[in-house]
Amino acid sequence: MFKRLIPAVALVVGITAVGAFAQKNPEDARAKEIVYEKPNEFKIFAAPEAVRAFAVHGNSLWYATAKQVILQPMNAKNHQPFQNMGGIPATDVTAIAIDGQGRVWIAAGGGVAMRQGSTFTAYTSANGLPEGAVNCLALGSGGDVWAGTDNGAARFSGGSWTKFTTEQGLVSNKVQALVADSRGNMYIGTNRGLSVYNGVKFDNYTHRNTGSNGLDMNNIKVLAKEPETDLIWMTDGPRNVVTYNGKEWNRYMDIHDGITSIMNDTRRTWFGSPTGLLRFNGDEWVSSAERHGVPAEQVYAMYRDPNGNLWFGMEKGVMMLNNPYRR
Repeated sequence: MFKRLIPAVALVVGITAVGAFAQKNPEDARAKEIVYEKPNEFKIFAAPEAVRAFAVHGNSLWYATAKQVILQPMNAKNHQPFQNMGGIPATDVTAIAIDGQGRVWIAAGGGVAMRQGSTFTAYTSANGLPEGAVNCLALGSGGDVWAGTDNGAARFSGGSWTKFTTEQGLVSNKVQALVADSRGNMYIGTNRGLSVYNGVKFDNYTHRNTGSNGLDMNNIKVLAKEPETDLIWMTDGPRNVVTYNGKEWNRYMDIHDGITSIMNDTRRTWFGSPTGLLRFNGDEWVSSAERHGVPAEQVYAMYRDPNGNLWFGMEKGVMMLNNPYRR
């Protein structure tokens, strides 16, 4: 059944160190929703500009604005800015990921920078990446790292990159989004459909083979996986959202323009965009900040940490919302 978006509203927020946002009109406790007895508690790590990408590791927060990458210790006020990352300019950053070894991977217009300890290593087409800007990153199984570009995808494993293009089976070389499931499959969103790599071969999906509830526009710019299942969420074209569980497809029509990120918190699914934040409980779309409890005008990236805290990269920093279910 298709769902339609509640009209978006403008949100106003003051940036503070710590605050609470009271829900004056909580929605009914139905589907996967709960009614909070306490206001949401959040902490904001302020930034001078919009945060387009970030990653959390232990007590460290890495985030990127249009002009620089910043390392912010969570227990200190001092931060460390980077304008250059081993030869990769810290501009046009699209994604940050931290692997199981604590290595920080940063995708940018000039390639991929990897920081281990206090040293950056630069990866470009000269040492294995496809040519051009890197659009996305994802951690795969077995400690490998994937990068997506306009000229194919690449997997870093065993100290080197392996490239994948339409010659190896990708549905398109323009890779716009990546996410891995728990079975070791890598989902690759492109401008011409979805490719799923199982370690041996690619299975490709478009409007031609996903049915009436599947892909429509084939233009996938955002991918996300539910943490407790292998349900994959994706954008499809300018306003549609589609889910895929490995067997069945489900399409939600005409949701919102410009979705930049998707996050599931095990009970609800969140959608970030330059015009605000939406929350879906399986039955209702909520765009009002007073109801979903996150006062953000713009949301570019999101993350749910192992403790259930929700993180939002927004117009002037990164917000951490304390685990809403640990109350």
